[in-house]
Amino acid sequence: MSELGLAHQNLHEYDLALICNIQALTIRQQKQENNPSTIVSNLFGIANAHWGLQNLPEAFSYAQHALTINESIESGNEINIATNLAILSNIYHRCGDDIRALEFAQRALTLFESCLSVDSTALIALLNNIATIQISLNMFNDALLTFIRALRICEKSFPQGHPKRSISENMIQRVRDMQEYDLYSYSHLGTLLTKFLLF
Repeated sequence: MSELGLAHQNLHEYDLALICNIQALTIRQQKQENNPSTIVSNLFGIANAHWGLQNLPEAFSYAQHALTINESIESGNEINIATNLAILSNIYHRCGDDIRALEFAQRALTLFESCLSVDSTALIALLNNIATIQISLNMFNDALLTFIRALRICEKSFPQGHPKRSISENMIQRVRDMQEYDLYSYSHLGTLLTKFLLF
């Protein structure tokens, strides 16, 4: 059921993804399964589906519940906690609380960096999201540096013209345009890249 929910999520069929993940969680609870990682997986799925449906309070509630479980696991769970923090960051961003969104995203990045190579492609989406939040906060110099870091990772892993490289290249150019011409005419860019939940 979880795999089916993920398939619907990838197709942006959030209503069907929500149904599948709720059913999977209900079955696990009825069977009294106590494996935290499987429970968290369903909570993530439900949070993502609510996020896609713009049910932000519900998305926040399920993501926060998942974080409580993740943080109760004593060790070896840093990747799940980091993912959880990144999900909460996106919810805060969508709610317009970019200060909290940046705080959670940076905490997620610190945890990912403790577990992954500095050149890991798993960092690209989060770096792009951090830069997007920085744009929303008018932190244009910081955003430029963050996009450049994402591009450096892309250049080591993907050929010229790859979509991930193109996103970083395009955003770097747009931030430079903002700095050179009009910092405020591009303020809408803050809504373009926050896709960590859906990738």
